[in-house]
Amino acid sequence: MKRQNFLIFLIFLLSACKEKVQYSSKTYLVMGTVLNVTLPEKDILFADSVYAIFKLIDSLMNPVREYSDIYRINSTKGYVKVHPLTYECIRKAIQVAEITNGAFDITVGSLVHIWHFDEYGKYIFPDMDSIKKYRKLVDWRKVDLGDLSVKVGDGQRITLAGIAKGFAIQKAVEYLKSKGVTSGIVDAGGDLYLLGRKGREKWRVGIKDPFTKGINRVIEVEEISCCTSGDYERYVEQNGKRYGHIFSPYDGFPVSNGVRSVTVIYSDAALCDAFATAIFVLGPVGATMLSKKIPGLDYMIIMDDSTTYSPGFKEYLLD
Repeated sequence: MKRQNFLIFLIFLLSACKEKVQYSSKTYLVMGTVLNVTLPEKDILFADSVYAIFKLIDSLMNPVREYSDIYRINSTKGYVKVHPLTYECIRKAIQVAEITNGAFDITVGSLVHIWHFDEYGKYIFPDMDSIKKYRKLVDWRKVDLGDLSVKVGDGQRITLAGIAKGFAIQKAVEYLKSKGVTSGIVDAGGDLYLLGRKGREKWRVGIKDPFTKGINRVIEVEEISCCTSGDYERYVEQNGKRYGHIFSPYDGFPVSNGVRSVTVIYSDAALCDAFATAIFVLGPVGATMLSKKIPGLDYMIIMDDSTTYSPGFKEYLLD
């Protein structure tokens, strides 16, 4: 479904902090992306624990890692006992599926798999019969949650690729707050949580332009998550047409609605991650309807023709 290391550049100028808080950063490779943890120097010792949280979630939710919870769910008939974190993440994913009328649907796992988008760099264009076959299996309502157990419908495969990274960010932030950390950044491949403020100032985040790879807009935010979905870094070409890695649950193909990238701001990083995918599928009209349902959900859509829709970003945008 979604995405690695693309779309948001963080504008982070340490010397601009009026309170002269000194920050340190640590970088890790996990969940198929680069994790950067930036914290005040006095708190940087917690960065390794953030990394450990990401490693745990990756071990539980990686669909191609044998013995992960998701692998076992996808290869087992009936209910499968899972880790509480896996259960919570799937429950949130089902919540988003319900809110978005299935625009976000974790049962696209079989479609993702036949295109090989779950294996970096091995993407292919599958045969039409396979696409039609596995499209019929997409239905989030067939995922059944028991007592810390999960069952999927016959033949279904689920993927948490559109929410797991945001979920890991959210859990990391909750951990940092429990340790008294009040300022910092958890950045997993461009999906961010901006914790508190940078001293007395808000954080500045640059939204990447999908055409020039420069910065399209700059926003000022605090204590919030910022996640982006885009289709221009993971794709396969067939007969001169590009097919990205974000799937439409409605027709079984990669989304082809003119949307190039979506950036979402929301308080919960897991939901922010999933809403970014859902809005990519829904497009501008559906995004407007969704934002009316969800207080505090703001977004910016960049279309193939460079048209930008950013109704909720006005209060964040800098000149």
